[in-house]
Amino acid sequence: MSSLNAILVDDELNARENLRYLLNEFCKQVTIVGEASNVDDAVKIIEKENPQLVFLDIEMPQKNGFQLFNELKEINFQVIFITAYDNYAIKAFQVAAIDYLLKPVDINLLQKAVEKVEIQLSQEQSNDRIKLLQENKKKFKKIAIPYKNDYAILNINDITCIQADRVYSILSTSDQKQFVASKKLNYYEELFKEEGFFVRVHRSWVVNTNYIEVYSKREKQIQLKTGELIPVSKGYKQSFEEIFIS
Repeated sequence: MSSLNAILVDDELNARENLRYLLNEFCKQVTIVGEASNVDDAVKIIEKENPQLVFLDIEMPQKNGFQLFNELKEINFQVIFITAYDNYAIKAFQVAAIDYLLKPVDINLLQKAVEKVEIQLSQEQSNDRIKLLQENKKKFKKIAIPYKNDYAILNINDITCIQADRVYSILSTSDQKQFVASKKLNYYEELFKEEGFFVRVHRSWVVNTNYIEVYSKREKQIQLKTGELIPVSKGYKQSFEEIFIS
């Protein structure tokens, strides 16, 4: 039985402890070489340890699990997603991963997922899967928003603007739908920062610059392609113009 070097990435300590126990007891071919509670720490461990396998949670503070792939220059490991999401949400995300497991983790499914990794690593198609994941790493552009006791899966590129509503945020999409999320505007501003096209224009508004149709300096407002009018406040006017107007 060959050894598989693996790392665990999950912001919940209890989840990592549970998975560590299951792997040690029922998947003895797996050697855990590191653990991380966030994407930034995971990147450091991956670059240092060069694991063959990463057990990856999806919903984590600051950066979700899929953003890990954008942080790495190379992807030379297999991935098993560990998540509390429903099946339909996971299927929307699954791209070139070996498998996904729902919390609480089922022992039999965990063993089968690890066996898949062993098979992949022993065959040439392992390289094909890793290559596909490498090529698709820029396509992990979806986000799950709690919606009506389920999750709405939104393409980040389709989000036109985000409005603060007390401790909530309202995300508008290009098909003129709106989704209320139980996180503050600052959370999404930071989350989408690396995308490069979301800009804060008001204490209550972040806009996707790809949807800006008209900017009126006199009226201090933006008109989006969807027809929405977004105010540009004095405090953000200069920074907005420096970023968006060449």
